[in-house]
Amino acid sequence: MKDEERSLPYTHTVALFIVFAVLWLLPDVAAYLEREPDAAWARVQASGVIRFATDASYHPFEGVGSDGVFYGLDIDVAREAARRIGLGAEFVNIGIDGLYDVLRVGLADASISALPLDPARLGRWAYSRSYFEAGLVLITQEDRRLEIGGLPGSRVAVVFGSDGDAWLREQQRRTSGIEAARFDSALAALQAVVEEQVDAAVLDAVTARQMLAQQFGDLHSAAQLTHEPYVIAVWGESVELRAALDRALEAMQADGALERIVEEWMRNEE
Repeated sequence: MKDEERSLPYTHTVALFIVFAVLWLLPDVAAYLEREPDAAWARVQASGVIRFATDASYHPFEGVGSDGVFYGLDIDVAREAARRIGLGAEFVNIGIDGLYDVLRVGLADASISALPLDPARLGRWAYSRSYFEAGLVLITQEDRRLEIGGLPGSRVAVVFGSDGDAWLREQQRRTSGIEAARFDSALAALQAVVEEQVDAAVLDAVTARQMLAQQFGDLHSAAQLTHEPYVIAVWGESVELRAALDRALEAMQADGALERIVEEWMRNEE
């Protein structure tokens, strides 16, 4: 009897712990149960297609021909991602200012239009993993391995008034010994690297990748200086759709399909 009496307080303690745990977790469970369903995911499952909004005016990422057919890097990425999810892809041409609102009202399921991740929009909207890095890069000749730490004592080309110019001015304020050479165009800046007038050039990755693929094959991207990931935007409650897009993009990156699409459009001179 004494052993049974000693076990009662322990049993009661466990029971009380379970009760308190349930009460503690109840608000979270209720919130989960009350979470709005992913309306976009339901739409794409019912229709068999993902409707992507895009501002078809930014070559090489998106454009639309006179025949109404969409083309571009973003278009190919969207089509391949949708295919891997088991769906088709349709596109609607929306001005840049409307790319988020169409997701809120359900006129499109996702937006892909060289969109950089915007932390201020997180919550109401959500983003996929990055499919393209558009930040600033350091361009040098193939036999140079100049990194950011090696900039002091170097002469660096930038396009006057560009983001690269602003970045280099900031570096000059922080570190002495960096000389800037400012040019009117990316073409002139890269030509200065080729002719060894400068040690390196700082350009945005879109411009750099295009020009290295099309004209300056002997130059290379030596370092990533800043980050500006391009992502696919969805409405904040589109949890399933975002997860499916992430899985597709991850698989595309793993098997090289994503880089092949990027390289193809970076070489495109249209």
